[in-house]
Amino acid sequence: MRSLIDVLVWALAAAALLPLLLLGLYVLADRLGVKGADRLLDWTVRGLVLQWTVGGLVNLAGGLAIVALGAWVIQRPGATWQAWAGSALVLVGLWRGWRGAAVLAGLGGRRP
Repeated sequence: MRSLIDVLVWALAAAALLPLLLLGLYVLADRLGVKGADRLLDWTVRGLVLQWTVGGLVNLAGGLAIVALGAWVIQRPGATWQAWAGSALVLVGLWRGWRGAAVLAGLGGRRP
């Protein structure tokens, strides 16, 4: 039985590679004159939307995790450089979360 992390890794890899594979199949089918080539292009667009949605969610969740890690580092007693590093983590996490949220918001009206 596979662990949850293994399943997530395979799902993320599939979401990243699916549009590229579909685009390659579309080009091949179009070159060979297959009648259903336009359907492959529609599936490619759906795959791209899935890819961007998954990417936005990963960036949003990753950004929030980095913010939490930075906040944890800041509140721990230690050297001054640790507080600066924690502050940098919070800023990077906020930026990454903001980018993920922007990608998801941009996809709101563009679903096929």
